[in-house]
Amino acid sequence: MRTFLLKAKHFFKRNIYPITVSVCTVLVLGIVTISAYSSIKNSEGNEIVVETVKNDEQKEPGGEVENTGQGNDENKEDEVVKPTVSADPIIFGLPFDGAVVSKEYTDLSLLYDATTKLWCTHQGLDFACENGKKVVAVFGGKIEKIENSMMNGTVIHLKINNELTVVYKGLSSNVSVKEGDTVTKGQVLGTITSFLAEKADGIHLHLELVKSGKLIDPTNYFSFNK
Repeated sequence: MRTFLLKAKHFFKRNIYPITVSVCTVLVLGIVTISAYSSIKNSEGNEIVVETVKNDEQKEPGGEVENTGQGNDENKEDEVVKPTVSADPIIFGLPFDGAVVSKEYTDLSLLYDATTKLWCTHQGLDFACENGKKVVAVFGGKIEKIENSMMNGTVIHLKINNELTVVYKGLSSNVSVKEGDTVTKGQVLGTITSFLAEKADGIHLHLELVKSGKLIDPTNYFSFNK
């Protein structure tokens, strides 16, 4: 017995490393096997619950389809679109009888200004006439503002619509309308006189057109350009 123990001790002493590796390997394999087995059991014990969402357009009991009134837009027939009837075009009348443009509108090229003796743009139309000439509304609208200016004389702002406003410059202070008045096409607004801003150009009406806050060329709105 003593001899056996000595031989065993000698054997383990000589082979301790391989034996240790083998034991560790067996333990690792055992742990992996137990974990895998537990996972399989858990998955077999759990039930998979699938939630079924009912579609409003699926068949109801009895086999009929419930009509929700919400179809695919691609399946709807094209709606009939009625053509939009455009409003009558705005055509201005003359600011006074026999009015002729004496100085045209320009915002791209320069015109000589005899008053300032400079070359500059001219963002309006000038209509030469005699002193005291009666000027009328070129279109129906509302008198939005009347102001007295040292350089431009009496200035009348005639609002045509939400976009267009006609501005008269070079009128005398004796005007025939007041702020807030509604006027018709051809109604007298006042009389024309000289004004300092364009004094060297003689007696004339200076007329501007404002669209959405910006000065534009009034020429295309006048009947003489049609």
